[in-house]
Amino acid sequence: MKPIIRVGLVALIMASAVWSKSQAAESVVGSWRLVSWIEVETESKAAHAAFGDSPMGVITYTSDGRMSLIIADPKRKPATGPKANETEAADLYRTMVAYSGAYSVDGNKVTHNIEVSWNQTWNGTSQQRFIEVKDSQLTIKTPPIISPVSGKESVHTLVWEKIK
Repeated sequence: MKPIIRVGLVALIMASAVWSKSQAAESVVGSWRLVSWIEVETESKAAHAAFGDSPMGVITYTSDGRMSLIIADPKRKPATGPKANETEAADLYRTMVAYSGAYSVDGNKVTHNIEVSWNQTWNGTSQQRFIEVKDSQLTIKTPPIISPVSGKESVHTLVWEKIK
């Protein structure tokens, strides 16, 4: 093969890989409303709906590589006054998940680089997820993680619908 053709083929392959990665990143851009959240415990294989059958949540991915997520249990009870007491504050903390930061997409993997979170131990961490975008639905699946809801090692599958 002639050197010029070989260089052209290599450039074409590299451009195709970059285009494929940018297409995957573009497919998640936008705001998505949470439809379901199922966690399956890795040890017992028990499955349950985190925050019930109708969890509330929104995840947003921007075109400049920023993301934010908030999920709340629809059964959350408000504080009895302008400032939650200790028990109310603990209950409110346990019935939500929220974080924000930068993100990157590589094939079917998205990495959330968390800068600020409802859970201080997540700040400064990178959380890898597996994604699939089909029509107006985004499915995000975690590797085995310690559940912020149950405290047990679980795999979480969250299904989102594009907000139009």
